[in-house]
Amino acid sequence: MSESLLSFVLTRLDQIGSPVFLYRELERFPAGDLAAFVSEGLLREASKATEIPRPAHLPAGGDLLVRQTSKGLEGVADEDEYFTPILLTEEDVRQYEVVVSKLVDRIRLANELKGVPVENGKRLFLIGERALPGRQHADVYLSLENRDPADFISICRKVHPTNPRPVVMLVPRPIPLSLENVQLLRSWDVFVAPLTTHLNGKRWKLPWDEILKKAGEPATLEKAPQRVYCHAIAREGTRSLDKALYEKLVRTRNTYDMFLDGMTREASCRHGKGKPRTAKLTSREFGILGDYIQAGKAMRPFSTKTGSNSASSEAARRLFEEARKKVDVKQGRYAYRAFRLLKDPTDPKLNSFEFRPPDELKYCLILSV
Repeated sequence: MSESLLSFVLTRLDQIGSPVFLYRELERFPAGDLAAFVSEGLLREASKATEIPRPAHLPAGGDLLVRQTSKGLEGVADEDEYFTPILLTEEDVRQYEVVVSKLVDRIRLANELKGVPVENGKRLFLIGERALPGRQHADVYLSLENRDPADFISICRKVHPTNPRPVVMLVPRPIPLSLENVQLLRSWDVFVAPLTTHLNGKRWKLPWDEILKKAGEPATLEKAPQRVYCHAIAREGTRSLDKALYEKLVRTRNTYDMFLDGMTREASCRHGKGKPRTAKLTSREFGILGDYIQAGKAMRPFSTKTGSNSASSEAARRLFEEARKKVDVKQGRYAYRAFRLLKDPTDPKLNSFEFRPPDELKYCLILSV
């Protein structure tokens, strides 16, 4: 299934506090979807961009600084390189920002949530209460920027009522929670619902029976094995495996878009439905990629556990980039599919990277005990 505009917006909203979107990023979605989002106030036009990635319809190259000249809008090089200024259009610099309050209103209306919305900081919103059978109610929250699972558990601990009452935490996309944390949330009657899983921008009604399913019903938890051989980290969370389960998982590796096996340091990567390409990683290459996948946040290579043992920050960067080439798909001069570059505007040496795979990418990282 292709990504929806809502899924794209929610994913960015979960990564950045106040994201803006270039029109060129959004034009791949149906024009009617974008028009509907603007009409409903979910997106509104923001100030023009002052720096943009080079648009796809232009020759390949670096990012562009936007300047208003006598000839019109032009894209020029930064101080690190030079090229002839490129004439731009309004569509190249048009930007939109998300209006979170309108998103909350849309969810409340479609799901018949009662009560007055309350903003608890910039990341957490009490958006209403949901009536349950037997005259009970569940408090419904929207939690944003959930890149660190430990922080999310801390938030859930704070909102868990002293007098037990179910809590539904709406999150933009799935959070990789360990088996222990999943069990902890269920013991608190806290139910996590990823919006990208249930909504598509045309359907706003959430499947409440499925979300509020109790622990003893069909979606039972897998028990941790008595003898743990390794741990497997995927989008759905972390699992502890015995040797038999590990071997069973490895037999399915070709169904994954990215599979990193720490037991053998073998990796495979697949683009689309093509046959996976395989590579052998050094221990340090595997280590630095694992550091990024587990961190769930932007870091400089030298700031990672593995990279910090490098001779210099430049050596750590080279280590990471060599490892990334083996397991990721290149999509542009600087862009990769899963491990994203975040440029520092003041100094390229301070550039950071983040493991930020698209929602449809299926990945698995296997770590030895």
